Amino acid sequence: MTMGTDRFPKEGETVPGYGFCQLHGGKGSNQAVGAARGGGEVHFTSCIGRDRMGDDAISMLRKEGIGTETVFRNSEASTGVGFVMVGSSGENEILIDLGANEKLGRDHIDTIFTSSPLPEIILVQLEANLDAVHYAIRRADEKGIPVVLNPAPFRAVPDEMVAAASYITPNQTEAQSLLGKNADPQILCKELTAKYGNTVILTAGKHGAFIMEDGEAVAIPVPEVTVKDTTGAGDCFNAALTVALAEGKGLRDAVTFANAAASLSVQVPGVIESLPFRDAVEDFLKQQR
Repeated sequence: MTMGTDRFPKEGETVPGYGFCQLHGGKGSNQAVGAARGGGEVHFTSCIGRDRMGDDAISMLRKEGIGTETVFRNSEASTGVGFVMVGSSGENEILIDLGANEKLGRDHIDTIFTSSPLPEIILVQLEANLDAVHYAIRRADEKGIPVVLNPAPFRAVPDEMVAAASYITPNQTEAQSLLGKNADPQILCKELTAKYGNTVILTAGKHGAFIMEDGEAVAIPVPEVTVKDTTGAGDCFNAALTVALAEGKGLRDAVTFANAAASLSVQVPGVIESLPFRDAVEDFLKQQR
């Protein structure tokens, strides 16, 4: 549920808003749609309520060509919701109620690993029951399936959970929370790599995304674009990155592809509405070259 505002309210303050609309969202759902539009064959695992919003979510996912055989319905909780305030500069503040997402359990996760064929890569985030997410990472590790962990929205998780993922994709704020310190993106990227021993892709908005090359943190730049709404840009980045990695692209090329997708998404208001299709991303990359 989204509304624009000229400035965000302070504690105890009410400010005018405008342009209220109700849209599809949720980090996992956004990422699934982004990956499908990016060219991936996507199957989504989640838990939603037996309510109108849940019905709408299933309908939307199927329309996007996403497998919903592991989207589970729960009668005891509502479908997760988010309240999004979008500022005049395109930045946002978000409040979420996870609802049925917290009902996702290990038995649900097991269905992923009894399917045929097994997934080539798995993308997870923290807007779900954390035990189920950790269990999914462990099961994937046992099967030799790479996992991209987007540690968002940030929640305290065990270090072993983060270390078990093949790739982690924090933004600068999430990276600082993982390390318990404030620092520049280069330092954060290097220290996260040392702490967890996996591949770190640290996103830093207009400053690009940082990766480790030859022992140093280097920035993969993003094109300069007119930003209208950053809501969902991180989801778009992670979706495109995961598709690119599944296709066998090297890390630098995969991040470049993800940067291009996210750069397109921030130019369009909304979340699902802003997620670009594969042809648009490839055309944008050609223009940049």
